[in-house]
Amino acid sequence: LLDDEKVELAFKCGRDSFLFTSKRILQIDVKGLSGSRVEYLSVPWNHIRAFSVESAGTFDFDAEITVFTNIGDLPRISQDLRKGKADVMAIQRFIADKLLGTDTELVSEHAVFAEGQHDSGSGSLFAWMGDDSRMVDATQMDQQYHSNPPLLQGCEHVEMAFKGRRDLVLFTTKRLILVDMKGFTGKKVEYFSLPWITVQCFGVRSAGSWLDKDSELMVWTDINDVRSLGDDKFIPRNSYLEMDFQKDKVDLMAIH
Repeated sequence: LLDDEKVELAFKCGRDSFLFTSKRILQIDVKGLSGSRVEYLSVPWNHIRAFSVESAGTFDFDAEITVFTNIGDLPRISQDLRKGKADVMAIQRFIADKLLGTDTELVSEHAVFAEGQHDSGSGSLFAWMGDDSRMVDATQMDQQYHSNPPLLQGCEHVEMAFKGRRDLVLFTTKRLILVDMKGFTGKKVEYFSLPWITVQCFGVRSAGSWLDKDSELMVWTDINDVRSLGDDKFIPRNSYLEMDFQKDKVDLMAIH
């Protein structure tokens, strides 16, 4: 460590260690039978572009944290956490403070809170099957995710919120959050956070004919996160995000 550097969070798995310091993420990998060969991987915080935390499920006893970078050969770093041995929400808040800062952000004047709007569900079998999102009360989501679970920073507020079958998309004053309920019970939940500064460009696409029931939001990021299919073919993962909206339950131009 540097003279002015401090370890702020630390995790240990067998012989290996995973450290969050005041300047970087440091992964210590002890190799070989004797352990004399050690790899120290350092990723400065300014190269971390997004992150996710995943709670443990009913039958999956591990939680997980993943950070996404803009480094060509190192798009993501993941670490499993033993259930009950690490506070996933505290880790999430720690990384959020590192990436989002602690200064108060003003609420956008173009935000549509849909306060008091009753969520009557999708009202459409095709929208439900397609997991198309509808606009829901952002004020209610803001209250929920400041307390249970405490996902948001104190100065952070949900400006717009959308719900599919079970999953949520939240637009806050500081980031885009995808809440992904996994498994049959939905107890295992992934919270993916994309700071707005990571978004490089975006687009919206309106619904077409009566057969085309959804509109879309497209987001391109500076995260170098793609999956190779071989033969120089790639598909985007978090380098490109697309969200489907139910056309009669979302104001697409308000999003734009």
